[in-house]
Amino acid sequence: MKKLLLIAFIFAVIAGCNKEKIYKENLNATWKVYKYLLFNVDKTTQFNSTYPGYLITFTKDGKFTEFYTNPDSTFVNGTYYFEQNDEKIVLENPYLSLPDSVTKTAKRKYTIFNLTRDHVQLRSDTSQLYMDTVQI
Repeated sequence: MKKLLLIAFIFAVIAGCNKEKIYKENLNATWKVYKYLLFNVDKTTQFNSTYPGYLITFTKDGKFTEFYTNPDSTFVNGTYYFEQNDEKIVLENPYLSLPDSVTKTAKRKYTIFNLTRDHVQLRSDTSQLYMDTVQI
């Protein structure tokens, strides 16, 4: 019985590693938001006016770049990783805290739903991002 339990545990660990690899492969693209919900209310128009031209690019090596123009081009570079058995993605990026000019780290956590090579839904406590891949 103990041997079966050990074998099941080993397969679970291997499957978990493969899940992260598959997630990174599927996320490896540039994405645009086609629908944005805030507290389950469609706020896509407001999102698009606040973050015009918003794109986010994920790489297989755990990095991301966000881009939008409002009115100047804004780039946010950071890293991402998975937690809670690869059910959540965590985006981390440094930012300059004013007025003391101290560099801090912003963390945003999302639950991942419906991840394929051309669609993903990211849900936080307050919002939901529905995204499609962009061909560049």
